[in-house]
Amino acid sequence: MAIVCCSQDDKLKEKLVSLFGDKGVLFFADISLVKEDTFQKREVVIVDLPYTTIPEVKNIPLPVIVLTAIPTFEECVGLVQRGVKGYGNRQMRVDNLAQAIGSVKEGQIWLPPAIITQLILTAVGTDRTLHQDDTILSGLSEREQEVARYVAQGMSNQQIADTIFVSLRTVKAHLSSIYEKTGLRNRLELGLRLKGSR
Repeated sequence: MAIVCCSQDDKLKEKLVSLFGDKGVLFFADISLVKEDTFQKREVVIVDLPYTTIPEVKNIPLPVIVLTAIPTFEECVGLVQRGVKGYGNRQMRVDNLAQAIGSVKEGQIWLPPAIITQLILTAVGTDRTLHQDDTILSGLSEREQEVARYVAQGMSNQQIADTIFVSLRTVKAHLSSIYEKTGLRNRLELGLRLKGSR
């Protein structure tokens, strides 16, 4: 994979080089310095705020991930509305960074779990009553249905694990199974589908 990264954060640069090697990442101090032909043969653009300006995403032919020191819901919503496909903390773990890059490369949106939870709750209001979508739940095991309902209530994986007395790894395994059985791609889609209009 080939990445364009606009950042002056040395730790972020180290993480990207550890994932993609020296030749897999092109670094620039600011997005304004990236020439149009640079995007050819590249797959994802990472923009690190406040080290660089927020790009005009419509002018970039690749999915854009914006990283920042402290992600906020308001900033995230504004960026997604502008066409940004990924958003998160520049200090995220290497495996999360790899997941974010892989997700946006595949056409998905990648956001921090806390922001996804807030999006689900905002999209349907604060009423935590579930709309029973039998077409989604019917193909799931009883435990998977329980996990799906907790996701729709806005609970994090750790909160679900604590509530049903299982490991975090078990919750992740249930979610993977739920996505595979339902064809949904992530917890945002699952939560919105279960908390649809009543």
